[in-house]
Amino acid sequence: MRFAIAAATVALLLAACGGAETTTTAETPAAGEAPAAPAAAPEPAMATGLTGPSAGKWRSTTTAMGMTMPPMEICYDKQMSMEEAQAIQQSAGVECSENTYNAAAGGMTGRSVCKMGDMTITSDMKVTGDFASAYTMEITSSMDPAPPGMPNPSTTAIKMERLGDCTP
Repeated sequence: MRFAIAAATVALLLAACGGAETTTTAETPAAGEAPAAPAAAPEPAMATGLTGPSAGKWRSTTTAMGMTMPPMEICYDKQMSMEEAQAIQQSAGVECSENTYNAAAGGMTGRSVCKMGDMTITSDMKVTGDFASAYTMEITSSMDPAPPGMPNPSTTAIKMERLGDCTP
């Protein structure tokens, strides 16, 4: 169970700080001008400027291995950037070699490959909802080596609901 919570925490840190990618479109050329070159492909979610949940008090409910854990309340004093989330991961001993997120209908999809100690956790996630009021993350994770007795791959669902402003 400890590994499920650790995997869910990694996924929460990653997904909480993702956001929909934005793309740049070329302007329509004026009469007589050559069309502009096609816009470059969007950067993966590790690009700067991506944000996660709005500032405020959030309730996180995690279900893993068929068990729902007691809800946790989290207070974000500001919207967190991807760079800040990565700094938190690194300070917790999590090293990620891949963090990619893409906009999808109603949310985003993502993939991460992270190392915690001697274990590599590969996670694919789908996020639905918005980062202003509520969202749900569905994460499928594979661990190598897999902890004894733990399903591999495992599925975790994290539901986040904004409760309001943080109180001192």
